[in-house]
Amino acid sequence: MTVIGHNMIRKVESFEGYDVLAHPLPDRDDRVFHRDETDAYRVSVTYASHEIRIARPTAIGSGGRLAILMHHGGGRYILEFYESALPIGAALLTLPEREQYALAYAMFKQADECAAGARADEAQLWATAFVDGRIRKRRRNGMRRVFIESPDEKMRRAS
Repeated sequence: MTVIGHNMIRKVESFEGYDVLAHPLPDRDDRVFHRDETDAYRVSVTYASHEIRIARPTAIGSGGRLAILMHHGGGRYILEFYESALPIGAALLTLPEREQYALAYAMFKQADECAAGARADEAQLWATAFVDGRIRKRRRNGMRRVFIESPDEKMRRAS
């Protein structure tokens, strides 16, 4: 599971609990994008293995949320996010199917790449803190807390 702000990507077994608002390009052959029809080589990009749906969660308390449902060879994934004051859902649903698919795919991949970057940065932060000896453990009221102290805090503790 990945969390970016209030956006969350998670792997699921099925897409139950979602009302599908749009299913852009349901036919696999429509998900092949040709860059230029006049080229002799016809360079194409295929997304045939990636099925996308735009949906709203039906669970109690999920008002104001929108979901992009992605199904590909790796499984089924859901990206949920708050629409907040921006009418993202309405704007996305007014687009033609090809643009809906392209924008929903781009949003999903961008959230996934941001999450991967955040995980890598956090891992690097903890690895550096471990090497520098700045990981501290504290017990209070029967609870254990692990945190990273700043270099200044380590200097004060060491002196």
